[in-house]
Amino acid sequence: MSESNVIDTTTITSLKEIMGDAFSLLISTFTDDTGKLIHSLNDLQQQNDLDVFTRNAHSIKSSSANVGALQLSGIAADLEAMGKSGDISNASTLIEHLSKEFSQACDELNTLN
Repeated sequence: MSESNVIDTTTITSLKEIMGDAFSLLISTFTDDTGKLIHSLNDLQQQNDLDVFTRNAHSIKSSSANVGALQLSGIAADLEAMGKSGDISNASTLIEHLSKEFSQACDELNTLN
C-alpha cells in the first residue's frame, strides 16, 4: 500500500480513475460533510447523546476510509467504540485528535486533488 503522510495514495489513484472529473466533487463533499460531523461530536458529547454520537463517528469512520484517510478512520472507529460502550465522557481528547487529523487529511486531499 502506497501512503503519503495521512492519505493512502493507492485509494486516491483508484478513485481518480473511477470517478474522473467527479473526483473533485467527492473531495469537496467529504471535507464539508465530515467537518460538520466532527464539529457535532463535541456538542453530542456534552449532551451525552450516545446514539447520534455513535452514528456520526461511524459515518466519519466510513467516509474517511473511502477517501483513503485511514488514520482518521481509525480514530473515528475508536470514538464509535466509545459510543457503543455507553461512555463518551472522556472523548474530548480523542475528538481533538480527530479534528487535527481531519485538518491534515483535508490539506493532503486538496494537494492530491
